[in-house]
Amino acid sequence: MKIWRICYEELKKLPNNNQFTFNYCNRFSSVFVFDGKYFNVAESKHNWVLLWGVDYFRHDILVFTIAPSENYQNWSRFFFHFRLLNHHPSLLVCDDNINLKMAARKHFPAVKIQTCYNHFKENIRRDLRVRSDDFYKPFMKRIESILDSSNKLSDETFNKWLWTLYRDFSNDSLCLQILTNIEKYKAELLAYRNIPQAPLTNNIIEGLNGHLEGRLQKLRSFQTIKHARLWFNGYILKRRFTKFTDCSGKFRYLRGKIGVQMTKKERVTLPLLF
Repeated sequence: MKIWRICYEELKKLPNNNQFTFNYCNRFSSVFVFDGKYFNVAESKHNWVLLWGVDYFRHDILVFTIAPSENYQNWSRFFFHFRLLNHHPSLLVCDDNINLKMAARKHFPAVKIQTCYNHFKENIRRDLRVRSDDFYKPFMKRIESILDSSNKLSDETFNKWLWTLYRDFSNDSLCLQILTNIEKYKAELLAYRNIPQAPLTNNIIEGLNGHLEGRLQKLRSFQTIKHARLWFNGYILKRRFTKFTDCSGKFRYLRGKIGVQMTKKERVTLPLLF
């Protein structure tokens, strides 16, 4: 209990993360990745969710909120906080969450939305049941070939390959349904085009979710919503002030830096929070 009281008092001293971003940061990139992460609260009959996102090229976590669900109203409230930063991203990457997408379009009408390829393909695998039945595996491999090669294909070639699939599998109602859905999502599957080094997946936020899950498993649950909000605020601020150590490839320039250092305003000195 003594340790808990010390941590509680120290967490209360930290600034609100969203207000901190508003006060100190304004150099954001044009690409963001968003997702929700559910967690347990003892006083609640259902799980709550952390709504958060990361600046793809700066690796900084600007805004977060916790909510009882991922419905449209809660995502809209999240993007309202994000909108206060007076920044309009060019590309938003997420899984196929209709509430997230609708809320993002409300607050950022011009934003392009990229549906995560991994989630999109996994949904198709589930519909085709390819993990337990081999019947649709050849069809699924051709779908994966098109999507995995999409960044090398022109629109004309992309459409031609889809048409070839339609020609070969149009007699199968399930395959036809899958192909119709791909056509429906085509704008969101190709939204990344003309944005240099834009991601096709939300792997970066999934990685953050994985790190967070390791902490949440040890905590088991929060006693109250108030404690959850306080803890997440401290956790996210700590991540923003922690140096990146294993960035490689196109992110090697981030190694040894901290997220908030990449987004802070010019000629502004950051407070020493940790």
